[in-house]
Amino acid sequence: MPRLTLGINNCFALKRWPQPREWADIICGELGLTTCQLSLDLLPPAFTSEPSRTYAEASREAAADMGLSIHSVFTGLGAYASNLLLSSDESERNAAEAWYREVIELTALVGARGAGGHIGALSVSANHDVEQRGLLLEDQKHRLDRLARYAATHELAFLLFENLAVSREYGHSIEEARALEEALSETPVPWTLCLDLGHPAALQTGTSSDDPLAWLETTWRHTPVLQLQQAHRGADLHGPFTEATNKVGLVHRDEVLERLSTWKVPEVYLFLEIIPAHEADDATVLRELIESVDYWKTGIEACGVSKPGV
Repeated sequence: MPRLTLGINNCFALKRWPQPREWADIICGELGLTTCQLSLDLLPPAFTSEPSRTYAEASREAAADMGLSIHSVFTGLGAYASNLLLSSDESERNAAEAWYREVIELTALVGARGAGGHIGALSVSANHDVEQRGLLLEDQKHRLDRLARYAATHELAFLLFENLAVSREYGHSIEEARALEEALSETPVPWTLCLDLGHPAALQTGTSSDDPLAWLETTWRHTPVLQLQQAHRGADLHGPFTEATNKVGLVHRDEVLERLSTWKVPEVYLFLEIIPAHEADDATVLRELIESVDYWKTGIEACGVSKPGV
């Protein structure tokens, strides 16, 4: 049984608790966790360099003061709205690659071990054009290789690519994710799957890729980083794990932990990635975060592994 380390992506803090000492205090004080992912959505608008560096430095300092480890820097909803490295426009792909280089620089400044998330999405027309699709995927591979080389110069330990919930987002299926891992197997910094278990639950492909447990039963070159959110078929909800949502959601804690118990690796990181509605009551959001953390802590502790979040 691997050691299971429970943390949280701080995307929950958007527009509510945006300053580093606010979200760090909630993660450590209210949730009792000591590990997190830093969401890029919290950085200043347009990712402007100097204010972003200031925010990164403040995040590093707040985390250090609280005893909080920033495991990785992760793309958020802002970046997810872009086609990034699979844009049909070369100038947009160039801009996306340059943006990712800045992300790598900020990750080193924050003191996190890795960075990544959403890397690209094909447009409808590009996805239907077999030749263009192939050219864009090949171009993306070269860009990801260059980014890995750049990450090595900044002493990062890994980069992350995420399985997503739309078929035009390459890596959405088990087969595509494994192919991407294999294509990038020689990069100096490994490209590692960030396995969001809510995304298979939201897929409707009619294949095993729609099953979160099938992803956990697959052999991966590198140990995936897991993201936990409650979702159901056709809806990528990024919901909390409450009594109500667990009745209808397709991410089942005990089944997930049972599959993880068979992994022959020393440690697995699990990050809650809960994105509350902007209109939701703030006190309710905090209460649901606490309930979600307690739900997973209870399950992890029942497995007999080391205390979660430490």
